[in-house]
Amino acid sequence: MKKRMKQVTALFCAAVMCLSLAACGGNKDSKGSGKTSQSKNRTDLNLLITDAFSTIDPHNLSLNSDITMSRQIYEPLYWFDDEGKEIPMLATEYTVSDDQLAWTFKLREGVTFHNGDSLKASDVVYSFERCMASAYMQSYTENIDKVTAPDDSTVVIALSAPCAPLLSNISSIGILNEKYAKENLDDQGLLGFNECGTGAYMYKESTPDVKVVMEAFPEYWDGEPAIKKITYNQINDTTTALTAFKSGEIDVATIPATDADEIVGSGQYSTKELQTNHMTYLIFNSQVEPFNNKLLRQAVAYAVDRQSIIDMAMGGAAVPATTLATPYMFGYTEDHTSYDYDPEKAKKLLAEAGYPDGLDLGPVKTLSGSEFEKVLQAVQSQLAEVGITCTVEGMEGNALVNDCITGNFTLADMGQTMSADYDFLKTYYNEEYIDGLNMARYTDPAITKLFQEGIATTDKDARLKIYKELEELAQEACVYVPIYNLINTYAWNKDLNYTPSVFGVLVKNFSWK
Repeated sequence: MKKRMKQVTALFCAAVMCLSLAACGGNKDSKGSGKTSQSKNRTDLNLLITDAFSTIDPHNLSLNSDITMSRQIYEPLYWFDDEGKEIPMLATEYTVSDDQLAWTFKLREGVTFHNGDSLKASDVVYSFERCMASAYMQSYTENIDKVTAPDDSTVVIALSAPCAPLLSNISSIGILNEKYAKENLDDQGLLGFNECGTGAYMYKESTPDVKVVMEAFPEYWDGEPAIKKITYNQINDTTTALTAFKSGEIDVATIPATDADEIVGSGQYSTKELQTNHMTYLIFNSQVEPFNNKLLRQAVAYAVDRQSIIDMAMGGAAVPATTLATPYMFGYTEDHTSYDYDPEKAKKLLAEAGYPDGLDLGPVKTLSGSEFEKVLQAVQSQLAEVGITCTVEGMEGNALVNDCITGNFTLADMGQTMSADYDFLKTYYNEEYIDGLNMARYTDPAITKLFQEGIATTDKDARLKIYKELEELAQEACVYVPIYNLINTYAWNKDLNYTPSVFGVLVKNFSWK
């Protein structure tokens, strides 16, 4: 239970941070005007982080700032782009046994750690074993039985059961130097800002609550990057961050919805609007009254006007969502049962559920002072229109998570950055994730069976068919009400070669024109 709670708290914290302003940046010109006259010949980049940073330990991360920075230092065996294309990183090829239980990876030659040691298979084994012991990495490693190294350039991952999305899962596992790690672990087995990865950048220095500085690794296996120095500057206030971007102190920024039209319309920057993999949703506690009643859950779903919520809470910067799956997720389909806004149908189902005169839900829970609180306030108003009243109770993040995973609520809202594979959604429905991400506390043997079939099926078309069937059962159960996917508007200095990414950017791919 303690390990599960730690994992869910970490996931929730990371999800909440996704709603913060996330940005990357650079030096201002001599006049501080935001013009690009000083961009030529630059090799530095000032990046912005908007939440506190605490570690770059690749196997014990929760905050987006820490994940973003660690990604530049530590590399996985394989990486995936936004289109789902496999990109070899520390491994160049792999094979899978006929029974799907053994994945064999060949390591890239000529890879050097930041301390000068060559990458060996034993480093990969150590890194995976460390992940398997970390609550933060549980969802990525739970199907792994053991990892072995037949020789210095070969790694074999043995599974307890077939796992079709294994490659996607392990793309989140950074590889560190075993010898260095063992010599630098603290009393809790953590590395903090001690690092020894294979990535394009090395940690140099940090000032708590102010900045982290990295510099290019000259011996990087893919060639020393064009950007030689990165400074991550912590700016918590979104207005201050936007001002820094407009003055030229920052080269790339995620623009708040209220300012997007101005920035895009100015013509001074390169811009792109990008739908994210972040989902905001309502959660019903399906084990207690009144939401152990499916008809009542469906009534609430029909009473929700998603576009109105988006306009009020997010300034229009989101896309209505009718399923927990996102367009970036393998297994997503637009062809699914949905609960479109229909207050009359909501009233009809409310009566069929046994509440012809409506009902009072009492307190419903949310994250105090956040966009989530605005969402639930809008839902409160919409439910009142069909005869359902409630009071919105804003809570501190850890207290909210604790109440939700222990079942101390009836209705709440939350957000999560979703994985790239539908299998991730088992954490929302399977029994073993109750007291975890299955905050709805819902189980259905048919859903569990389909998740088991899906992860064990390697044929992509067959998997899609399984997830289509699973989706219909999940939608019918209606224990979550998806509200929206975030849309981010990115803007950056026109002299910077930069491409926004849903699953995270690698600074090594940036350069000045």
